[in-house]
Amino acid sequence: MFKPFAPRDLDPIAALAAAAIIIFAIFAWTAKTAVADPNDVGVTHWGWKLWQIGPLVMGFAGAWWFWLSTRRVAWVRSLALAVLALMVFINGYTGLFGDYWGEVWRTVNPLFIASCSIAAVALWRCGCTAGKAGAAVPAALGAVVFANAYFLNIAVLWMVLDPVRMLTELTWAAVANKANVATTTSTE
Repeated sequence: MFKPFAPRDLDPIAALAAAAIIIFAIFAWTAKTAVADPNDVGVTHWGWKLWQIGPLVMGFAGAWWFWLSTRRVAWVRSLALAVLALMVFINGYTGLFGDYWGEVWRTVNPLFIASCSIAAVALWRCGCTAGKAGAAVPAALGAVVFANAYFLNIAVLWMVLDPVRMLTELTWAAVANKANVATTTSTE
């Protein structure tokens, strides 16, 4: 029977297309932030904060759906995480995205926070003591990025977080094809 929210086993092309849809949906939403924050006040403006709920929801729902739907093509997970790290590098250290650098950050942040939640759950579910202790690292890092992105916006903290985010995503990319947060047995 059809289960609308059950994990799907996507093929590589469908998985890459799903990743692109998630990324472009978040980017399109964040590109219209001026609707809620016409004076570009940013983090201190409540309209801006409320507008950012959309990307957070899309980021979490999209990342988790993507993760659960790529069990057969786990290498696509690693590719997506490596691309996310590359986006942090390009946006933080080059001027390639030009006037869209803010939209890129507002796209990367919810995806990074969501990937931290997945990493924390995967490490917790490994069952070993080191994994359970290690689950605190991505959870804490996701919480720090969340707080700085949506409430604090401390520039010095971003200088530290940018390289840490790149290393975190690349580390997670290296092991993402081996990790699973869902049970492998099916009830279908």
